[in-house]
Amino acid sequence: MRRLEEFADVLLLGVFVFVASLPVVTAFSAFGAAREVLREDLPVGRFWTVLRVQWVPGVLFGLGWALLVADVLLVVTVLPAPLPVRVAVLAASAAAGAWMLSQTCLRWRGALKFHAPRLMLMAALVVAGVLVWALPPLALVIGGPLALAAQPAREG
Repeated sequence: MRRLEEFADVLLLGVFVFVASLPVVTAFSAFGAAREVLREDLPVGRFWTVLRVQWVPGVLFGLGWALLVADVLLVVTVLPAPLPVRVAVLAASAAAGAWMLSQTCLRWRGALKFHAPRLMLMAALVVAGVLVWALPPLALVIGGPLALAAQPAREG
């Protein structure tokens, strides 16, 4: 029963991330707040009190995501690219997206340090993209599972 409650909490957190990310520049702060709620094992309702909007990284985060989405859409649908180029662009976009998502829990000083993206987070972004492409209503809740995937692995 506890696992089902955790699953429901993650999906509700995804809805909160979606609502908080509607103005695109707040997506960085929304993912950061979701990661903090998950990391500290706070009740999901505390998301709104944890949310602190950071405008400058939010604008950079929004521009980065827009560039990645446009890049993937162009290579996959419009431009006649050979398969190796498509795979390389998808892998590079997943790596850049995973790196940006992993930066959401850091403040300015921590965000300036480079850490290589994790392979599982890259895979989670690709799967999330495919799921939202196949079932667009999943965009309402996918933020919660992505925030959970961005959490470092817990020991024990």
